Amino acid sequence: MPLGITFLLCSALPFSAQALPQSPTRLGGADRLELVHSFYGQMPVGVAVNSKGRVFVSFPRWEDKVPYSIAEIKGGKEISYPNTVINSTPIPYDDSHFIGVQGLVMDGKDRLWVLDTGTFNLGPILSQNAPKLVGIDTATNKVVKTIHFPANVALKNTYLNDLRIDLRQRQDGVAYITDSGAKSGAGLIMVDLASGHSWRKLTGDASVLPEKGFVSFPDGKALLERPQGGPARTISFAVDSVAICPKGDYLYYAPVASRRLYAVPTAALRDETLSDANVRRQVIDLGEKGVSDGMAKDTAGRIYTTNHELNAILRRLPNGDFETMVRDPRLIWPDTLAIQGGYLYILVDQLNRQVKYHYGRDERVKPYVLMRLKIDAKPVILK
Repeated sequence: MPLGITFLLCSALPFSAQALPQSPTRLGGADRLELVHSFYGQMPVGVAVNSKGRVFVSFPRWEDKVPYSIAEIKGGKEISYPNTVINSTPIPYDDSHFIGVQGLVMDGKDRLWVLDTGTFNLGPILSQNAPKLVGIDTATNKVVKTIHFPANVALKNTYLNDLRIDLRQRQDGVAYITDSGAKSGAGLIMVDLASGHSWRKLTGDASVLPEKGFVSFPDGKALLERPQGGPARTISFAVDSVAICPKGDYLYYAPVASRRLYAVPTAALRDETLSDANVRRQVIDLGEKGVSDGMAKDTAGRIYTTNHELNAILRRLPNGDFETMVRDPRLIWPDTLAIQGGYLYILVDQLNRQVKYHYGRDERVKPYVLMRLKIDAKPVILK
């Protein structure tokens, strides 16, 4: 695609000796990486930071025992957030509690929006009300909104992954959510935050699905699903990371099992009368960006992406060029990114070392870490 089109889209630490070398080779920008928190318990995945600098982290229920699905990092400790009751998971299942939280994002009112997958270990949703979008006012630490999804939106194998918020749309804003559940047909989900009404677009489209036969190489090794007693197979990570333009007019998204970056007009996603075929015609393939999981965008129209093959964070410029922000061997599967207070926060969780990729062996070495990098950028907050 011609580079000119990209301008139209958006104008604008202590670590385990087993995990890392004692004196890791310092690559570009590594000396500017700061350790924010080390995790010695369950594996974290999502991170969000409010305007006061308060840090929130999510823990989906995958292979670890998870005593809380959201924590605030406070005084060097992980504190169940917003309280211990909502983070408990009673048996039998009660959908008023968090089950397995993945995506977190702050909006322009300092509300923390939480995506509860409603699943255990990437399985089917536990009930129709299990997957949910929950809004928490970080000023009062109270839940202010809980939104459930109908059966034609949250499908049996839907996996709510990441999200962005635009408070300027409709009465109280619109959420854009990635559904990574490739077995159901991954896609994008939109939510009217005032009414709770939701709808899908691009379900099963090639741009949201994992590329057939895709293989990436974190730790210099092929990443494949390797079940005990079974043959290795390619991963099925569908659409995951998402970012939004400073003007809110384009949404960027990418599957993990792909090196490509896509954009689609948000107006097309919000138009419920528009067919998927018409939305599909408006999708723009922006070419390769490297293999990534997390993504963020700043007010200058630059896109930050993780790269688990390079142990790096890259930045895509509005003219289509790329620059390396940081490379460091400690970035073992950099996952979620968040921009706040002149810093890029980087959640590092060693996802590629989980049991499912190593014939039942857990190759993760604690601690997992949250780091940050000083940058010349502000987050895109649409309010």
